Amino acid sequence: MAIVADGPNGRVYLPATEEHVHASECERPENAPDGHLSGKALVNIGLYGFSSTKDLFTPRQLIALTTFSALVQEAQQKAEQDALAAGRGDDGIPLEKLGKGAKAYGQAIGVYLAFIVDKMADRLSSLASWDSSRETLRNTFGRQAIPMVWDYAEANPFCCASGSYANMAEWVIKVVQKLPSGRPGSVVQWDATQDISLRNIMVSTDPPYYDNIGYADLSDFFYVWMRQSLRTTYPDLFATMLTPKTPELIASPYRFDGSKVKAKQHFEDGMLQTCRNIFQYARPDIPVTIYYAFKQSDAQETDGTASSGWETMLSAIIKAGFVITGTWPFRTEMENRSIASGANALASSIVIVCRKPDGARPDILRKDFVDILHGELKDALTKLQSSNIAPVDLAQSIIGPGIAVYSRYRKVLAADGSAISVRDALKMINAVYAEIIKVTSFGPEADFCLILYEQNGFNDMRFGEADVLARSKNTAVDKMAKEGLVDSAKGIVRLKTREELSAFSPHSENLWLITQQVVQACEKNGYAGTAAIFSQLNGAQTDQVKKMCYRLYKIADSKGWSKDGQAYNAVIAGWDAMAHEAAQLKQQKNQAVQGTLGF
Repeated sequence: MAIVADGPNGRVYLPATEEHVHASECERPENAPDGHLSGKALVNIGLYGFSSTKDLFTPRQLIALTTFSALVQEAQQKAEQDALAAGRGDDGIPLEKLGKGAKAYGQAIGVYLAFIVDKMADRLSSLASWDSSRETLRNTFGRQAIPMVWDYAEANPFCCASGSYANMAEWVIKVVQKLPSGRPGSVVQWDATQDISLRNIMVSTDPPYYDNIGYADLSDFFYVWMRQSLRTTYPDLFATMLTPKTPELIASPYRFDGSKVKAKQHFEDGMLQTCRNIFQYARPDIPVTIYYAFKQSDAQETDGTASSGWETMLSAIIKAGFVITGTWPFRTEMENRSIASGANALASSIVIVCRKPDGARPDILRKDFVDILHGELKDALTKLQSSNIAPVDLAQSIIGPGIAVYSRYRKVLAADGSAISVRDALKMINAVYAEIIKVTSFGPEADFCLILYEQNGFNDMRFGEADVLARSKNTAVDKMAKEGLVDSAKGIVRLKTREELSAFSPHSENLWLITQQVVQACEKNGYAGTAAIFSQLNGAQTDQVKKMCYRLYKIADSKGWSKDGQAYNAVIAGWDAMAHEAAQLKQQKNQAVQGTLGF
């Protein structure tokens, strides 16, 4: 145990005294809220003996949060009294019934105070860790899961640092001050699978992601504290001890006695009915937009070319009657979010754009469908790459143009007359995408290095096998060895890693070498180091480097080489920033030359 305090020059770390240790050894309060953890909330911490919400907090934290929760009611009553004393009338109507008098005013204050307590709970649990890089408290929910941590930091709720009441209140106050409040809005909760008679409206929605996130399971962490503060303000909303689980539209097997089949069926039936309702609601002249963030690879798929999440969502949209006219990535994730080291996590949500069809849709044969796919995906890929879509998001984005072709027709017919499913269409789209991205030639030596990388990574290969590959690309292993791209000795050939390659030279024309040097510069020195290389390349070379990074990411992702994939993805993700810095470097050089020449 250690104590973190503010010193004259920043944080100081002190040993705990006996008094500090004794202060932490208190009993759990009897009135602390409790509830059994389930599903996604239990998947990590359940292995270590945590089974209920109160297990996630130390006794001292439970005392603090329980006390603050109870004080919400007291403060709410005080606010109501102050409103009456200030001359605000009292219509006796509660906030829940849209009252505007002193009673509703006091309850509204109570809602904001409950938000503060909930924010405290996120940082006042025994799963809140210490961020040594910033010397501050890290909150419990760095991602949509309850993680297991081995060392935790306990915030002092009465100071002014992270996790304190004052600090959390500051965030809520900022929201109240900054969010627009000039026009009234209303929020109504309905069952999405039921027709609620809405018609001719604009629909934009962010549906559940199959089995990725169990929001109802995770919500209990916050719900138990909010219920303690607001159950008299919203008695209907907080009628249950924990959040309802069964109606949630996710494919969670534990809710169906462990049956993945029943969970999948629940999600598919519910999503189809929801999309049918949306089809009835939507105006024909306004597209429906559906935001989706589900990585397009399936654990049970051996070829990684389709996923149950995407298949179910797209099937429901198309079966409901919509034509999908495109998909496009929107950057929705914070760069400092907590993800596994080296993970190629999606930085974007994909917006699926749907419209009601203008008329009857014809059938099409599989062969003709593939021919159209080749043409349209090639144009789409060029457009996406020119927009610097990160490679990790590109596989999701390319679905749109492909599935747009699929949904344009009533049926895509196989040779035997059977209709091709959405899952098979996704596999075909990905196969065509893989073919198109391989077409670009980067020159004999670069093409050889690409195929060597794809087949063997940076591992040893027999000279004879490497020689056959080299001849197929109209080059020679000896030439590659002289250029420093491969090691060749004693009948063994090995592609050199980025760290082993020579330093960048503006006179090099080998695209493999230039690309690896760009990636190496990005890994070592960030965008500034990469910009120094960019400023010495011409437009055609930078365009080829970008294409090769896309190709290399595709290979690394398919092979499960996450570290390599992350490196190639990072270059594309920062392309605009690097290009901007490179342009500034060129301008500075030109100005320096002009100054030397006396212009």
